[in-house]
Amino acid sequence: MQISIIIPCYNECSRLPVDAFKSAIVKYPNANFCFVNDGSSDQTGQLLEDFALSFPSTVHVLHLSKNSGKAEAVRLGMTLMLSKGLSAYLCYLDADLSTPIVEVERLFDIMVSKSDLQLTFGSRVSVFGSQITRLSYRHYGGRLIATLIDMVLRLSIYDTQCGLKIFHHTLAKKIFIDAFLTRWLFDVEIFARIKMIYPTKDLNLVMKEIPLNEWEERGGSKIRVKDILALPLNLLSIKMKYSNNVNSQLQIGSQILTN
Repeated sequence: MQISIIIPCYNECSRLPVDAFKSAIVKYPNANFCFVNDGSSDQTGQLLEDFALSFPSTVHVLHLSKNSGKAEAVRLGMTLMLSKGLSAYLCYLDADLSTPIVEVERLFDIMVSKSDLQLTFGSRVSVFGSQITRLSYRHYGGRLIATLIDMVLRLSIYDTQCGLKIFHHTLAKKIFIDAFLTRWLFDVEIFARIKMIYPTKDLNLVMKEIPLNEWEERGGSKIRVKDILALPLNLLSIKMKYSNNVNSQLQIGSQILTN
């Protein structure tokens, strides 16, 4: 599995499943892991440095001087790994491994089997035979938020917020050049940016939502009450920004990178 996996980390010293990551690194020697220390105030930075010493060729650590939020941590991790040019595919994944690495492999295999796909992303929909464990209030709250998001995107995506998305490097270079408007709704902006790049009729060809077989709710969410209260305003900001450019191709950054 030749892929770069970006893992944003903020105060994860007591939660990071180090043994599970070690097993994944051994199992997937062609994968690169980039841990982004998002200005942690605990010993996360030292933990990641010690981890990298054990796997110097495949584990990369990026330290941010201050806490910037998941969106910026993911973006800067993507930018770093794109600059290294180690993999044709890149993804981001939650540090608690609520989505197990085996699901990364499954979605990756689907993606490389279809040459047109630029993005595959997981969906935490509970279907017969799946093992999706989620707290009820998080599930129903998530469906409410998903309804609001659909009013903005008009894409009928079941789960924009799932923490597993795999990008072909050509799309990642366009999506992650500029900073996002929000700290937590950047997934919504990703899809809004994709809509600006591709005609609506082509979206089914370039991206695919795939129900996960396994996902487990973990405690210790970093989302604060004020972040939740700000969601409607953030969604409105996203709608206004991207609606203003709906008839033109999205220009991200001072130049669009190629290759």
